[in-house]
Amino acid sequence: MPKIGGTGDSGKGGAVGGSAVLGQLIGDGDAQSDDPKWATLERKEARLRADQLSDLAELRRHVNARRQDRSEIITDNTLIRVAVDVLLRVHASRLRGDTEEDLLHSVLPRRRVTAQQGEDS
Repeated sequence: MPKIGGTGDSGKGGAVGGSAVLGQLIGDGDAQSDDPKWATLERKEARLRADQLSDLAELRRHVNARRQDRSEIITDNTLIRVAVDVLLRVHASRLRGDTEEDLLHSVLPRRRVTAQQGEDS
């Protein structure tokens, strides 16, 4: 199995991209490699806020508690990769703004202003 973003050892010519990445991560395709999944991934450092770290850990615990198939380890990094895939595949065309807050608001669902909220203003 070629390394994601790498040149790969399988002779299939280069980096893996697009839907092949998802297939690779969920176990579709070439199962000839004995490498653990984490060893096939590229390292990328990201700085997260304290609230993001605690919420992410809580979400991981919640997801793991509900699981039936425990053949794959679900970590904070697993959830971060899922979030990145959702951003790239679902929200990329809506991503607009000059600041982190602008970018976040551009992809969050729009809240409807209720009559009550309108009266409070």
